[in-house]
Amino acid sequence: MAPGHRRHAGPGGTAVRVSEIFKVLGVLTLTALAGIPAARAEPAQAAVERVVADYVGLYAGPILDRWRTLFHPAVVVAFPDEDGTITTRTLDEFFGRQRDYFATGRRISERLENVRIDMGRRIARVSADFIFVDEGEELPGKLGLHLAEESGGWKIVAVLFAYDAE
Repeated sequence: MAPGHRRHAGPGGTAVRVSEIFKVLGVLTLTALAGIPAARAEPAQAAVERVVADYVGLYAGPILDRWRTLFHPAVVVAFPDEDGTITTRTLDEFFGRQRDYFATGRRISERLENVRIDMGRRIARVSADFIFVDEGEELPGKLGLHLAEESGGWKIVAVLFAYDAE
């Protein structure tokens, strides 16, 4: 018999391998511990999901000021331009462009599909397909959001997006 495979007479005289007992105990311990971080992560995951829902739900002209509160004051918004450069905007620049576009009176909205949230310790990464709707025309693209938790809750600290090629 291989080392670590000693037999022990279990209840009722049944022979049980000691290594099998340790395997079962290990699985039970891991199963019990696996739920602990998940239980702690659930409120954070739910909070991030709310921010993502608000990112789309508050994206409307009359309530755009509430949408702005989702972002950290030092957020960086970046996207690749057609000329091969990368454009970055501050919160004021990004928000100003959104506000000005809504002010045109155009019917615009955005929805997210295939949303994936990867949680870390007080950080989260969100990736999604977005569909920007402008007067009924749908313009698809990819969106990345990075969030961080501060004492006041979760804030978007970085936005990266690109429209799909036509």
